[in-house]
Amino acid sequence: MAQPSTARSEARVGADLDRPPIRRHAWISIAGPLSAIFLGIFAAATYLHPIGVLRWFQLTRLGWSGVTENEVALEDGLMTYLVTGGYWEQEPVIMTHGLGPNAALVWRGVMAPLAEGHFKAVAPNLFGFASSEHKQVDYSIAYQAGAIAQLIDQHKLAHVNVVGDELGADVALYYAVEHPEKVERLVLVSGGLIGARGAAKLRAAMLPTTPDGVRAEIEMSFFGLPPMPRFMYERMMASLSDDRQAETDMLNSVARDEAHIRSRLGQIINTLTIVMWSGRSPFFSNADGEALHAALPGSATVVFKTSGAYPQLEHPADFAEAAIFILRQTEGGR
Repeated sequence: MAQPSTARSEARVGADLDRPPIRRHAWISIAGPLSAIFLGIFAAATYLHPIGVLRWFQLTRLGWSGVTENEVALEDGLMTYLVTGGYWEQEPVIMTHGLGPNAALVWRGVMAPLAEGHFKAVAPNLFGFASSEHKQVDYSIAYQAGAIAQLIDQHKLAHVNVVGDELGADVALYYAVEHPEKVERLVLVSGGLIGARGAAKLRAAMLPTTPDGVRAEIEMSFFGLPPMPRFMYERMMASLSDDRQAETDMLNSVARDEAHIRSRLGQIINTLTIVMWSGRSPFFSNADGEALHAALPGSATVVFKTSGAYPQLEHPADFAEAAIFILRQTEGGR
Protein backbone atom coordinates (compact mmCIF):
# COMPACT_ATOMS: atom_id res chain seq x y z
CA MET A 1 0.00 0.00 0.00
CA ALA A 2 1.29 3.44 -0.93
CA GLN A 3 2.19 5.67 2.03
CA PRO A 4 0.68 9.19 2.16
CA SER A 5 3.16 11.83 1.11
CA THR A 6 4.57 13.98 3.92
CA ALA A 7 5.68 16.70 1.55
CA ARG A 8 3.58 19.88 1.47
CA SER A 9 1.87 20.51 -1.82
CA GLU A 10 2.78 23.51 -3.90
CA ALA A 11 -0.78 24.84 -3.48
CA ARG A 12 -0.53 24.61 0.34
CA VAL A 13 2.80 26.42 0.36
CA GLY A 14 1.44 29.10 -1.91
CA ALA A 15 -1.56 29.68 0.33
CA ASP A 16 0.71 30.07 3.37
CA LEU A 17 2.84 32.61 1.56
CA ASP A 18 -0.22 34.64 0.60
CA ARG A 19 -1.50 34.77 4.23
CA PRO A 20 -0.66 38.07 5.96
CA PRO A 21 1.96 37.68 8.70
CA ILE A 22 0.80 37.60 12.31
CA ARG A 23 1.90 40.79 14.13
CA ARG A 24 2.64 39.27 17.52
CA HIS A 25 3.93 42.55 18.97
CA ALA A 26 1.34 44.88 17.51
CA TRP A 27 0.12 45.79 21.01
CA ILE A 28 3.50 47.43 21.70
CA SER A 29 2.95 49.76 18.75
CA ILE A 30 -0.38 50.83 20.34
CA ALA A 31 0.51 50.83 24.04
CA GLY A 32 3.75 52.75 23.57
CA PRO A 33 2.24 55.91 22.08
CA LEU A 34 -0.76 55.75 24.43
CA SER A 35 1.56 55.53 27.43
CA ALA A 36 3.55 58.48 26.16
CA ILE A 37 0.37 60.52 25.72
CA PHE A 38 -0.86 59.60 29.20
CA LEU A 39 2.48 60.47 30.80
CA GLY A 40 2.53 63.77 28.92
CA ILE A 41 -0.97 64.67 30.13
CA PHE A 42 -0.09 63.65 33.70
CA ALA A 43 3.12 65.70 33.63
CA ALA A 44 1.27 68.74 32.29
CA ALA A 45 -1.47 68.41 34.92
CA THR A 46 1.14 68.03 37.66
CA TYR A 47 2.90 71.17 36.49
CA LEU A 48 -0.29 73.23 36.17
CA HIS A 49 -2.10 71.93 39.28
CA PRO A 50 0.42 70.06 41.45
CA ILE A 51 -1.60 70.10 44.68
CA GLY A 52 -4.77 69.11 42.84
CA VAL A 53 -2.99 66.11 41.30
CA LEU A 54 -1.60 65.06 44.69
CA ARG A 55 -5.06 65.21 46.20
CA TRP A 56 -6.56 63.32 43.25
CA PHE A 57 -3.99 60.56 43.62
CA GLN A 58 -4.71 60.18 47.33
CA LEU A 59 -8.48 60.23 46.70
CA THR A 60 -8.07 57.48 44.12
CA ARG A 61 -6.18 55.32 46.60
CA LEU A 62 -8.84 56.00 49.23
CA GLY A 63 -11.51 54.83 46.82
CA TRP A 64 -9.95 51.37 46.82
CA SER A 65 -10.69 51.13 50.57
CA GLY A 66 -14.33 52.17 50.19
CA VAL A 67 -13.94 55.87 51.05
CA THR A 68 -15.62 58.24 48.61
CA GLU A 69 -15.87 62.00 48.17
CA ASN A 70 -19.40 63.44 48.24
CA GLU A 71 -20.83 66.94 48.42
CA VAL A 72 -23.69 68.59 50.25
CA ALA A 73 -25.41 71.92 49.65
CA LEU A 74 -25.26 74.15 52.72
CA GLU A 75 -26.31 77.77 53.21
CA ASP A 76 -23.00 79.19 51.92
CA GLY A 77 -22.47 76.74 49.08
CA LEU A 78 -21.23 73.23 48.40
CA MET A 79 -19.13 71.43 50.98
CA THR A 80 -17.28 68.30 49.91
CA TYR A 81 -16.54 65.54 52.37
CA LEU A 82 -14.91 62.14 52.52
CA VAL A 83 -17.14 59.40 53.86
CA THR A 84 -16.85 55.70 54.52
CA GLY A 85 -19.39 53.17 53.27
CA GLY A 86 -22.30 51.76 55.22
CA TYR A 87 -25.39 53.37 56.66
CA TRP A 88 -25.69 56.77 58.29
CA GLU A 89 -27.29 54.96 61.22
CA GLN A 90 -23.82 53.72 62.17
CA GLU A 91 -22.22 55.78 64.93
CA PRO A 92 -20.95 58.90 63.11
CA VAL A 93 -17.49 60.39 63.62
CA ILE A 94 -17.05 63.93 62.26
CA MET A 95 -13.36 64.65 61.61
CA THR A 96 -12.27 68.27 61.14
CA HIS A 97 -8.91 69.20 59.65
CA GLY A 98 -6.56 72.09 60.21
CA LEU A 99 -4.24 73.98 57.89
CA GLY A 100 -2.06 72.67 55.08
CA PRO A 101 -2.39 70.93 51.70
CA ASN A 102 -4.02 67.77 53.09
CA ALA A 103 -7.34 69.35 54.11
CA ALA A 104 -9.71 66.41 54.79
CA LEU A 105 -7.07 64.00 53.44
CA VAL A 106 -5.21 64.39 56.74
CA TRP A 107 -7.55 61.59 57.92
CA ARG A 108 -6.94 59.30 54.94
CA GLY A 109 -4.99 56.70 56.91
CA VAL A 110 -7.60 56.11 59.61
CA MET A 111 -10.99 56.34 57.90
CA ALA A 112 -11.09 52.77 56.60
CA PRO A 113 -10.05 51.27 59.98
CA LEU A 114 -12.77 53.32 61.68
CA ALA A 115 -15.29 51.90 59.21
CA GLU A 116 -14.06 48.40 60.01
CA GLY A 117 -14.75 49.25 63.66
CA HIS A 118 -18.39 49.95 62.66
CA PHE A 119 -18.15 53.75 62.75
CA LYS A 120 -19.33 56.12 60.03
CA ALA A 121 -16.32 58.37 59.41
CA VAL A 122 -17.06 61.73 57.79
CA ALA A 123 -14.20 64.13 57.00
CA PRO A 124 -15.38 67.41 55.46
CA ASN A 125 -13.23 69.85 53.55
CA LEU A 126 -13.92 73.03 55.48
CA PHE A 127 -15.19 75.97 53.45
CA GLY A 128 -12.33 77.67 51.62
CA PHE A 129 -10.28 74.47 51.42
CA ALA A 130 -9.66 71.96 48.63
CA SER A 131 -12.83 71.30 46.59
CA SER A 132 -15.31 72.95 48.97
CA GLU A 133 -16.83 76.36 48.19
CA HIS A 134 -14.45 79.32 48.11
CA LYS A 135 -16.05 82.74 48.71
CA GLN A 136 -15.10 86.19 49.94
CA VAL A 137 -16.24 85.67 53.53
CA ASP A 138 -14.57 85.61 56.94
CA TYR A 139 -13.53 81.99 57.38
CA SER A 140 -13.25 82.24 61.15
CA ILE A 141 -13.21 79.28 63.51
CA ALA A 142 -16.79 80.17 64.47
CA TYR A 143 -17.83 80.25 60.80
CA GLN A 144 -16.33 76.83 60.15
CA ALA A 145 -18.01 75.40 63.26
CA GLY A 146 -21.32 76.78 61.99
CA ALA A 147 -20.78 74.98 58.68
CA ILE A 148 -20.08 71.73 60.56
CA ALA A 149 -23.37 72.24 62.43
CA GLN A 150 -25.18 72.58 59.10
CA LEU A 151 -23.52 69.43 57.76
CA ILE A 152 -24.62 67.47 60.83
CA ASP A 153 -28.16 68.82 60.68
CA GLN A 154 -28.37 68.19 56.93
CA HIS A 155 -27.79 64.50 57.56
CA LYS A 156 -30.19 64.50 60.55
CA LEU A 157 -27.60 63.19 62.98
CA ALA A 158 -28.92 63.30 66.55
CA HIS A 159 -25.58 62.56 68.21
CA VAL A 160 -22.02 62.62 66.88
CA ASN A 161 -18.44 62.03 67.91
CA VAL A 162 -16.18 64.92 66.91
CA VAL A 163 -12.46 64.62 66.24
CA GLY A 164 -10.43 67.73 65.41
CA ASP A 165 -6.81 68.06 64.30
CA GLU A 166 -4.54 71.08 64.86
CA LEU A 167 -6.64 74.25 64.21
CA GLY A 168 -9.54 71.94 63.38
CA ALA A 169 -9.49 71.05 67.09
CA ASP A 170 -10.68 74.59 67.81
CA VAL A 171 -13.46 74.09 65.25
CA ALA A 172 -14.43 70.87 67.05
CA LEU A 173 -14.32 72.60 70.44
CA TYR A 174 -16.40 75.52 69.20
CA TYR A 175 -19.05 73.17 67.84
CA ALA A 176 -19.05 71.15 71.06
CA VAL A 177 -19.58 74.12 73.38
CA GLU A 178 -22.37 75.42 71.15
CA HIS A 179 -24.07 72.01 70.76
CA PRO A 180 -23.15 69.99 73.86
CA GLU A 181 -26.37 67.99 73.63
CA LYS A 182 -25.23 66.48 70.31
CA VAL A 183 -21.62 65.58 71.13
CA GLU A 184 -21.03 62.11 72.55
CA ARG A 185 -17.24 62.19 72.56
CA LEU A 186 -14.71 64.89 71.74
CA VAL A 187 -11.16 64.08 70.61
CA LEU A 188 -8.65 66.91 70.17
CA VAL A 189 -5.49 66.03 68.22
CA SER A 190 -2.41 68.25 68.52
CA GLY A 191 -4.50 71.38 68.86
CA GLY A 192 -7.13 73.30 70.75
CA LEU A 193 -6.85 76.59 72.68
CA ILE A 194 -3.43 77.21 71.15
CA GLY A 195 -3.37 80.94 71.88
CA ALA A 196 -1.36 83.64 70.12
CA ARG A 197 1.94 81.78 70.47
CA GLY A 198 0.56 78.60 68.93
CA ALA A 199 -1.08 80.58 66.11
CA ALA A 200 2.26 82.24 65.35
CA LYS A 201 3.94 78.81 65.08
CA LEU A 202 1.28 77.58 62.67
CA ARG A 203 1.43 80.76 60.59
CA ALA A 204 5.20 80.44 60.15
CA ALA A 205 5.14 76.75 59.20
CA MET A 206 1.80 76.27 57.41
CA LEU A 207 1.65 79.49 55.40
CA PRO A 208 5.08 79.32 53.72
CA THR A 209 6.27 82.18 51.54
CA THR A 210 9.31 80.46 49.98
CA PRO A 211 9.78 77.27 47.94
CA ASP A 212 11.89 75.80 50.74
CA GLY A 213 9.02 76.40 53.17
CA VAL A 214 6.60 74.66 50.79
CA ARG A 215 8.97 71.71 50.46
CA ALA A 216 9.05 71.32 54.25
CA GLU A 217 5.25 71.55 54.42
CA ILE A 218 4.78 68.94 51.67
CA GLU A 219 7.27 66.56 53.25
CA MET A 220 5.49 66.91 56.58
CA SER A 221 2.17 66.10 54.88
CA PHE A 222 3.29 62.55 53.97
CA PHE A 223 2.51 62.68 50.27
CA GLY A 224 5.55 60.46 49.65
CA LEU A 225 7.05 62.62 46.91
CA PRO A 226 10.64 62.27 45.72
CA PRO A 227 12.89 65.36 45.67
CA MET A 228 11.74 67.76 42.99
CA PRO A 229 13.23 70.81 41.25
CA ARG A 230 12.71 74.19 42.88
CA PHE A 231 10.28 75.41 40.23
CA MET A 232 7.81 72.65 41.20
CA TYR A 233 7.70 73.94 44.77
CA GLU A 234 7.10 77.40 43.35
CA ARG A 235 4.17 75.96 41.40
CA MET A 236 2.86 74.30 44.58
CA MET A 237 3.07 77.58 46.45
CA ALA A 238 0.95 79.21 43.76
CA SER A 239 -1.53 76.30 43.85
CA LEU A 240 -1.84 76.50 47.65
CA SER A 241 -2.78 80.17 47.43
CA ASP A 242 -6.39 79.09 46.73
CA ASP A 243 -6.73 78.07 50.38
CA ARG A 244 -4.73 80.95 51.87
CA GLN A 245 -7.70 83.17 52.68
CA ALA A 246 -9.39 80.48 54.76
CA GLU A 247 -6.15 79.58 56.53
CA THR A 248 -5.36 83.22 57.30
CA ASP A 249 -8.89 84.00 58.50
CA MET A 250 -8.90 81.01 60.84
CA LEU A 251 -5.57 82.03 62.34
CA ASN A 252 -6.71 85.63 62.70
CA SER A 253 -9.80 84.50 64.60
CA VAL A 254 -7.92 82.46 67.21
CA ALA A 255 -7.93 85.11 69.97
CA ARG A 256 -11.62 86.02 69.58
CA ASP A 257 -13.05 82.54 69.04
CA GLU A 258 -10.89 80.83 71.64
CA ALA A 259 -12.06 83.41 74.18
CA HIS A 260 -15.63 82.40 73.35
CA ILE A 261 -14.76 78.72 73.72
CA ARG A 262 -13.16 79.32 77.12
CA SER A 263 -16.23 81.18 78.30
CA ARG A 264 -18.41 78.13 77.57
CA LEU A 265 -16.21 75.21 78.59
CA GLY A 266 -18.65 74.40 81.36
CA GLN A 267 -21.08 73.25 78.68
CA ILE A 268 -18.96 70.16 77.91
CA ILE A 269 -17.99 69.20 81.46
CA ASN A 270 -19.97 65.95 81.08
CA THR A 271 -18.69 65.18 77.59
CA LEU A 272 -16.08 62.44 77.30
CA THR A 273 -13.05 64.40 76.08
CA ILE A 274 -9.64 63.09 75.04
CA VAL A 275 -6.57 65.24 74.36
CA MET A 276 -4.09 63.57 71.99
CA TRP A 277 -0.76 64.93 70.84
CA SER A 278 2.63 63.89 69.48
CA GLY A 279 5.84 63.91 71.43
CA ARG A 280 7.73 65.45 68.49
CA SER A 281 5.15 67.86 67.12
CA PRO A 282 6.70 71.19 66.03
CA PHE A 283 3.43 73.03 66.74
CA PHE A 284 1.93 71.47 69.85
CA SER A 285 4.33 70.68 72.69
CA ASN A 286 3.90 68.46 75.72
CA ALA A 287 3.36 71.63 77.74
CA ASP A 288 0.57 72.68 75.34
CA GLY A 289 -1.07 69.28 75.72
CA GLU A 290 -0.91 69.36 79.50
CA ALA A 291 -2.29 72.91 79.56
CA LEU A 292 -5.24 71.90 77.39
CA HIS A 293 -5.81 68.83 79.56
CA ALA A 294 -5.88 71.08 82.65
CA ALA A 295 -8.36 73.45 80.98
CA LEU A 296 -10.76 70.55 80.36
CA PRO A 297 -11.61 68.98 83.74
CA GLY A 298 -12.24 65.26 83.48
CA SER A 299 -10.43 64.88 80.16
CA ALA A 300 -7.95 62.08 79.48
CA THR A 301 -4.74 62.16 77.45
CA VAL A 302 -3.04 60.01 74.81
CA VAL A 303 0.53 60.78 73.73
CA PHE A 304 2.22 59.38 70.61
CA LYS A 305 5.79 59.80 71.84
CA THR A 306 7.61 59.14 68.55
CA SER A 307 5.23 60.90 66.13
CA GLY A 308 5.66 64.30 64.53
CA ALA A 309 3.03 66.79 63.43
CA TYR A 310 0.49 64.24 62.18
CA PRO A 311 0.31 61.00 64.19
CA GLN A 312 -2.67 59.86 62.10
CA LEU A 313 -0.46 59.93 59.00
CA GLU A 314 2.82 58.82 60.54
CA HIS A 315 1.40 55.94 62.60
CA PRO A 316 -2.13 55.40 61.23
CA ALA A 317 -2.59 51.89 62.64
CA ASP A 318 -1.71 52.97 66.19
CA PHE A 319 -3.83 56.09 65.87
CA ALA A 320 -6.85 54.17 64.57
CA GLU A 321 -6.55 51.59 67.34
CA ALA A 322 -6.47 54.32 69.99
CA ALA A 323 -9.36 56.20 68.37
CA ILE A 324 -11.57 53.12 68.18
CA PHE A 325 -10.85 52.31 71.82
CA ILE A 326 -11.82 55.87 72.81
CA LEU A 327 -14.95 55.93 70.67
CA ARG A 328 -16.19 52.73 72.27
CA GLN A 329 -16.02 54.21 75.77
CA THR A 330 -19.31 55.18 77.37
CA GLU A 331 -18.30 56.98 80.57
CA GLY A 332 -19.35 60.59 80.25
CA GLY A 333 -21.15 59.90 76.97
CA ARG A 334 -24.84 59.30 76.38
